[in-house]
Amino acid sequence: MPNGGRLKEGSRDTIELFRVAPISALETLLGKYLSYFIFISSLAAILTVLIVFVIRAPLAGEWWQYALVVATLIFTSLGLGFVLSLIAQTTSQAVQFSMILLLSSIFFTGFFLALDLLWTPVRVVSWLIPATYAIVLLQDIMLRGVFEGRDLLLSLAAFGLGFFVLAWILLRSRMAQR
Repeated sequence: MPNGGRLKEGSRDTIELFRVAPISALETLLGKYLSYFIFISSLAAILTVLIVFVIRAPLAGEWWQYALVVATLIFTSLGLGFVLSLIAQTTSQAVQFSMILLLSSIFFTGFFLALDLLWTPVRVVSWLIPATYAIVLLQDIMLRGVFEGRDLLLSLAAFGLGFFVLAWILLRSRMAQR
């Protein structure tokens, strides 16, 4: 890459543009959260309609419970994505972090294999991945029609809040050092 693989947007560094803009790191982060949240929520709504009404997958629980879990998962996922992008020094490094997280989320969260089948130390690591909480909650709501995981939802939201604060601190630091 001509720019040494650094994360760039066009010919200008994105962080440099944010730094000289008359908005704070918090305002920048909130704008990014809101825009991505609206976009991803729209996609999630379309996929949900297709899954429930076209494929006829069951949704035994309440719609509002399903929407609450999906919204919390989106919030948490956005925070994790922003943290990864702020930690990564290059585009390829960001892609590698994302692929590791994607593979971990598929194999260690109960999406592909039931958590009960995992070796106990691996199961402990599984609960460090936010997607585990969402998968358990969505399985309960969609397949069993119950919403007994309020603690799981609060844990997922706590992950999301932690990622938000960490992303804000990292972005503020990155904007101040240039």
